[in-house]
Amino acid sequence: MKKILLIIILIALSLPLFADEHTKFDIDAILQNNIKYGWDNATNWENSRKDIQENMTIFKRWENKKQSHFTNCLKSMIAPGWGHFSTRNYLKGEVLLGLQVLLAVSAYYFYDQSQDYYERYRNAHQIDEINQYYIDANSSYRTSGILVGLWIIAWGYTVLDTIQATENYNRDLWYALYDEYMNKKITVTAQGIQIHF
Repeated sequence: MKKILLIIILIALSLPLFADEHTKFDIDAILQNNIKYGWDNATNWENSRKDIQENMTIFKRWENKKQSHFTNCLKSMIAPGWGHFSTRNYLKGEVLLGLQVLLAVSAYYFYDQSQDYYERYRNAHQIDEINQYYIDANSSYRTSGILVGLWIIAWGYTVLDTIQATENYNRDLWYALYDEYMNKKITVTAQGIQIHF
């Protein structure tokens, strides 16, 4: 067992002796293949690499702070306007919440009124009262149905608009993080300390 371990160690140590000579890193050969990216010299290449590293730093922070479209849509499905409140779009959230509450309360009011007229219709004995209560019950019931339909449309709009509100929030968050990062004078990263002028 000791002999096998010794042989493996000797082989591992002797591998560099049989390796080819190291060739010098040829940056011009790399740049010739990447002119399409605007890397016509080493400075452009290094600047592009630096930009990518900066964007990756910002991207990591953005990934931690961004909001999920799915989560905000689910919030808006549960409580109208909640997704807009999450994206700090308070005015639109309040308007949509108020609209849906108004439509729901109005629909309930007209439905309750139609049930009241229907009950009167069932208890009426004169033909004129029967006809009038029947017309009033149907009219209130149709109005209630229209308001429920408008409420469903408003609810669907709220859920779909939450997607756009979340997209706008995430976009604005990216710009804010980018500006914050670029306006920092000194940045400490894994590669070292960077000073921006």
